[in-house]
Amino acid sequence: MSQNRFINHTLSELQEANHSPIFGYEDSPILTLEEAVEKLIPLVPDVLTYVITAKKKYNRHSDLLTEDESAAIYLYSMPSSFYSSLNNTLRAENRHALLPWFTYLKLLMTALNKLPSIKAVVWRGVYGDITSVFANNNIEIWWSVNSTSMDLKSVQPFLDQRGTLFAIEAMNGKDVSQFSAIPDEKEVILMPGTYVRVRAEPLNLDNRFFVVHLDEVTLQRLVHLKR
Repeated sequence: MSQNRFINHTLSELQEANHSPIFGYEDSPILTLEEAVEKLIPLVPDVLTYVITAKKKYNRHSDLLTEDESAAIYLYSMPSSFYSSLNNTLRAENRHALLPWFTYLKLLMTALNKLPSIKAVVWRGVYGDITSVFANNNIEIWWSVNSTSMDLKSVQPFLDQRGTLFAIEAMNGKDVSQFSAIPDEKEVILMPGTYVRVRAEPLNLDNRFFVVHLDEVTLQRLVHLKR
């Protein structure tokens, strides 16, 4: 079953995905996309079919990435069970469950690190009202790969009747829209280890939608704030 990359169903889902660093994949070799997903074949149904699609449809018009790096982003953004499987694994308490994903994560992170960083207001959502846990000026580290969108319309409709929207002032986001399977989503990825700070008290819109304003905090700014 596919899963919307911009939405968490619960606060705990968001927290579990970001609770600890992703480490160990950095030492993996850079492989072709086909080789990078070999260990995922028993874990992700139809993963090879997804790879074939990604290798056919990836962006061939950019000099920034290799074909396998571009296809790795395309695979991540496809509306399929692939993202759901990765997200569920990132949420697992047992980080050893990530081992089969290391070679894919290496390829994906290599691709993302090659893209220029952008400053933009981006959006992410969680079902329900979770504003009570976000105190003003509180700083959190998001350790996972967090998808956001520059277009509120890509997020808000999925929150049904009640939900919390994060309006994030990103400083180092990675705009992957030109490499995405769905370019109109205007996706921006926040890299693992992103610091975010609650900028103001949450907004309550008709007791249906709640907006939490977050600023991405650079390491230099973080040191200054802690003085």
